[in-house]
Amino acid sequence: MENKEQKLSIDMDNEALENAMKTFLADRTNGNMAKLMEVMKDARFLVPADFPPEIKKKIIEKVKRGEKVDTKAAPRMLPIIVQNQQGEFFAPTYTTKEQMPDTKKCPAVLNVGIDELLRIASNPKLNLKGIIVNPDTDKMILHPQFIEAMKKFKEGNGQTKEIKMTKEQFEQFARKSCEWSIIPQMVYKTKADFMKKLDDERGKYMATLYRQPYGDKLPCPYSEKDFDVMVLNIDEKTCVASIELPEMNIAPQLARSMYIVWNPQNDEMHYFTIEQGQQGEENVLCGVGSNGKREELQTAPPTGNELAAILELIREEAE
Repeated sequence: MENKEQKLSIDMDNEALENAMKTFLADRTNGNMAKLMEVMKDARFLVPADFPPEIKKKIIEKVKRGEKVDTKAAPRMLPIIVQNQQGEFFAPTYTTKEQMPDTKKCPAVLNVGIDELLRIASNPKLNLKGIIVNPDTDKMILHPQFIEAMKKFKEGNGQTKEIKMTKEQFEQFARKSCEWSIIPQMVYKTKADFMKKLDDERGKYMATLYRQPYGDKLPCPYSEKDFDVMVLNIDEKTCVASIELPEMNIAPQLARSMYIVWNPQNDEMHYFTIEQGQQGEENVLCGVGSNGKREELQTAPPTGNELAAILELIREEAE
């Protein structure tokens, strides 16, 4: 039974939801999606919110101070919206307050159930491309297809249908999962072991990693010949793996190359990619930290200068 106090508080225990999300993100099968939806239908979510711009300042100040306000005049809070580089809008939501960057910067944090979250996602006035759950860590995007499937799941008392993607959409989706999540998680978790295995197996190991989203039943389009791996011991503190990635299925926000930097003395790891830019735009140097957060760092350096730029970024970070 759901705890009424948890409905009102931002101090929540969402371990079941977070575990279900991680399982689905690692292996996106229909079975794992159904399990995720089963947990989500009873879960609570934290949604950063703000007041509509048209609300009078004096009413906003009263609400912020906790003073009583005539309910007929009280503002209806709206979710804070974020925009990506493609101009698409998303509503961020979080599973716990620890996942939120800084609750003090939000005028309010709404504690909502799945019905309210679906209402937000489907509000035509907000023009959203989806909901992004834990944008700084899990980065799980609930696209319109997932939103509709979740609605049907609830209406059908836990029965769900397969979400259909084109072959091209799935292959891009699978590749992004590898480059944004699966591989950086493996890098930061296994560290020296990752570098040793990569040095020993080269393209074979990379193909194994890229095959993970496909499971046992779907054919993976990549083989070890599609990956060009070079491991360089630059000095006693710097070992670099430079990996040229397949041209096949390349699209904006997918990596053309990957750079993994390991310090053997303190076992510190760094993970970088050169991602394909949007149409008509330059490629982008990106990084994923040990916290799972992906960042677009700068315009990609000219070809041949990538490693020098990456090592300079690491030096600047250490200073």
